[in-house]
Amino acid sequence: MSYAEKIREKLNPDCMEEVRAVIYARVSTDNDNQKESCANQIALAEEYISRHQNVSLVGIYVDDGISGKNDFNRPQYNAMLQMIAEGQVDLVITKALSRLNRDQINSLTLNSLLVEHEATILTIEDCQIHDFEAPNADLIHGIKYVLDAQYVKQQSLNGRKTHELRCLNKQLGAKDVSYGYTWDKDSKSISINDEQAEVVRWIFEEYVYRNGTPASIQRALNQKGISICGRSVTNILQDERYIGRFYINKRTTKLGTGQKKSKRIKLPKEQWILVNRPDLQILDPDLFQMAQRVHETKIAVYDKPNKLSTQSRFAGVHIFSGKVFCPVCGKSYQFGYADRYKKIPIYRIKSHSACKNHNFKIGEGDLEEATRQALQRIMAQQDNIYSSLEQVLYECVEASQEADADLPKLKQQKAAKEKKIESLIDALSEGGLTGAARERIKSRINQITEDQARLAEAIRNKEESRLDESFVADKMSEIKVAITELRNFSTIDRDRILNYIDRIEIPPSGNIEITLTSGHIITNKTITNDFQERANVGKMRIRDMTGL
Repeated sequence: MSYAEKIREKLNPDCMEEVRAVIYARVSTDNDNQKESCANQIALAEEYISRHQNVSLVGIYVDDGISGKNDFNRPQYNAMLQMIAEGQVDLVITKALSRLNRDQINSLTLNSLLVEHEATILTIEDCQIHDFEAPNADLIHGIKYVLDAQYVKQQSLNGRKTHELRCLNKQLGAKDVSYGYTWDKDSKSISINDEQAEVVRWIFEEYVYRNGTPASIQRALNQKGISICGRSVTNILQDERYIGRFYINKRTTKLGTGQKKSKRIKLPKEQWILVNRPDLQILDPDLFQMAQRVHETKIAVYDKPNKLSTQSRFAGVHIFSGKVFCPVCGKSYQFGYADRYKKIPIYRIKSHSACKNHNFKIGEGDLEEATRQALQRIMAQQDNIYSSLEQVLYECVEASQEADADLPKLKQQKAAKEKKIESLIDALSEGGLTGAARERIKSRINQITEDQARLAEAIRNKEESRLDESFVADKMSEIKVAITELRNFSTIDRDRILNYIDRIEIPPSGNIEITLTSGHIITNKTITNDFQERANVGKMRIRDMTGL
């Protein structure tokens, strides 16, 4: 008698010998219908146990929302296998064999384990106790395992077809949702999460306008009680979804069954499919593009860039770090010192002998002086801008005053409307009118009253928008104060360089060409290297001391 036949005898109502049973239930997706199916699996198994007094339940194992094509990603299934291996289980109760495995290799592994420890499986759907030692058991179960494996492959194929249809229709799904958006399960649509969208805007503004870094932004968010890591901040700053550009078909899957894991494969960007959704735009596109340019300038590249416009960045806090370049080879000047005592700061390029430009070093003092002259030259041009701006403001005042010419006419119309209302009211008060005539007068009064309200609103708007010459004086005074504060600087610091200077180049001529963030290019004539002069002075002092 096989162990399966022994268990069948134990399940007879007359037998009181204990049978230790576990329940296993599994669903492959986490939708509500499947969850109900999982609950039904457990309920049916418990109902079976309740009809057999000698069956004791020693464990319930549920893998919710996990496919049966593998066993290494099912924690509850593996916990049940461990319990069987320890000899604590006589009977596994499940809805069907497909709930346990949909792979032939895993199924055979389970069968061998059950035979070794004299346990078996009861399937509720057909009330069958399976005997894996029967002569034709391998053939019968082998066919079923092959069908289950084919089912998995067919499901994968159906999933691919669904994905292709989704790509064809450019349809977004729940997996396309990122921070700042919400997925609605009922309508199956994406909407903007206003609270998170405000955080996204703040991140971009902090990064672009206030020279923030992912690390500093993360710290600021954590202080506000918003838990976002630095890597997530970096991903947010490069995510095109925030300007309404969603990409689908970014990855594909290679099916893995048995002991092989399914692999997610990233597709090249040429195969991505763009879905434009202006209604889901959180950011202004200009702000997003500015953030990308800032990110490009902060990429740490110490070799020759792919393009001369690409800036490398020295990982430090020195004044001109990542701003000084050779226009011929594109290499960046790095901070250092011209003397052993580290008193003379310079910027230089290492391994520059192959370049036609032999200007491989420049003193920090020379760069400061060139920058100071460039900024002062720009500030000196502000007087011309003053006069142009003042003229524009006076034109605004004139336009406002021309608009004031309409005020008397509007007031006259308003007075006429008011007089007409009074006459109509007098007509009503005289009496002797028919009901129809009285209603016509009331209707006319209502219409005139609405016209009067519109005229009053127009007059109020005209009076509020009226400008005079004092407006020009006040505005020009405010602007001059702000410009004066910008002009009066005595030192060149890192913040001023980041705000005003985009790039500094030292061509073979020895001039210093400064590109401002506004796009202006200013060329300063060759300046005697400050570090060279200081080095020469040091040498003279040494000669005086030694007498040589």
